[in-house]
Amino acid sequence: MQHRSHLSVTVIGLVVAIGLAACNGGSAGSSSIAHPGGDALVFRIATTGGFVAPEVAFTTVPEFTLLGDGRLIEPGAVDMIYPGPAILPLLERRLSEAGVQEVLREVEATGIFTGDRAFNGAQGLVADAGTTIFTLDAGGRGARISVYALGVAEQGAPNGLSADEIAARRLLAALSSRITGLDSWLGAAAWSDSMSRPFRAEALRLLVRNADAEAADPSGVARQVLPWPDAADAVTFGSAVSAPQGERCGVVTGADAMAWLTVLARANAVTRFVAAGHSYAVTVRPLLPDEPRSCPSGS
Repeated sequence: MQHRSHLSVTVIGLVVAIGLAACNGGSAGSSSIAHPGGDALVFRIATTGGFVAPEVAFTTVPEFTLLGDGRLIEPGAVDMIYPGPAILPLLERRLSEAGVQEVLREVEATGIFTGDRAFNGAQGLVADAGTTIFTLDAGGRGARISVYALGVAEQGAPNGLSADEIAARRLLAALSSRITGLDSWLGAAAWSDSMSRPFRAEALRLLVRNADAEAADPSGVARQVLPWPDAADAVTFGSAVSAPQGERCGVVTGADAMAWLTVLARANAVTRFVAAGHSYAVTVRPLLPDEPRSCPSGS
């Protein structure tokens, strides 16, 4: 008889376990799973890398963030218009502790989050794909699971992927779909908030580029011009980064962040900001409560 790995043998049972949890509202298992509180990260799903424009990579936010106080932060819908918004919308909603426990039980039901793991077998099969990273801090341990080309390479039994990896990828793809669709299966008792509201960041990461010599937008759309909204010197803002057009990256907080949010509400993706007679293009990434108030290293 052909040998089958432990993970591939148990994958059907784990999927069934997730399904049973869905049928009974996720209440299977009464023990509470410990997790940090406040602004600390409990669980996150984020996709990075891949063949995307630098400004897209800079502004990408996690698909799902669960914080210790039950706050859930996810991307909001964006109208398919040009130019798009100057800052991508985020939505915030709070889970009750019962809801947090239901989410954590879904994660634990996969049996994968026992430590850091990387599933990169698809790198030789799929080019220029992103890497999805699942981060968990609960139950007295942390785990970081990374999967290259999640949702692309695990269909069928492609050459180059082990049975273990295919099984894990299928479980993680199912988990991602379920966790990013909580409204479809969590009951009212799992929520402290009845509905989502806009997330208002307390800190913004800005990528600033001098735009004095740039050509007109190729679309023909006239660029809106607004004043640089805070007291910082735009010329020396932040620190130089390894970007092709002399960009500088910095973080604004407190009153400066509020000033930027006020003007960004009137701006769009091709708005230029003027200070001391110079024009600047600014790319904006709202920072989540647990994220460091700094620019990425190596940027």
